[in-house]
Amino acid sequence: MIPLLLFLAIPAAEIFLFIEVGGQIGTWPTIGMIFATAVIGGAILRYQGRQMIARAREQVAKREMPVAEIAQGAVLVLAALLLLTPGFITDAFGALLLIPFLRRLVLVVLLLAIRARLREKDRRAEPGSDAAAGSVIDGEFKDISNADDAGKSTHDRKRIDRD
Repeated sequence: MIPLLLFLAIPAAEIFLFIEVGGQIGTWPTIGMIFATAVIGGAILRYQGRQMIARAREQVAKREMPVAEIAQGAVLVLAALLLLTPGFITDAFGALLLIPFLRRLVLVVLLLAIRARLREKDRRAEPGSDAAAGSVIDGEFKDISNADDAGKSTHDRKRIDRD
């Protein structure tokens, strides 16, 4: 529900800002600002991206996994998408993600949210919890591969855990 609201609210807010800014400074300066933010943001992104790749290469040369650089690279990709999307709000969020401190802050918040979800999932899957009880199928089956020569087959009862 929230993604749908954001999907509708952000473009509406961008259109509102386009109209307001265009009314204040004119159409062509507004369009120029949209292109200028994309070009400037792209240049900053290219510079920071090269620095990040250099740091990642250094870590690989030391036989270390460049986990932080990969994560920050993902946030830089998000910043690039926001900067290339026409609009002042998306440009503002994209520009904020270009600030290293804020980029790290976003990563910390995302990692905490992921950790909380994983803990919640583990808690629900603990034996005795309602969610764990809902993932067990109780049933009977007939194993025809173990049938003896007289045509008799064995019946077994098993609990099958679903993933």
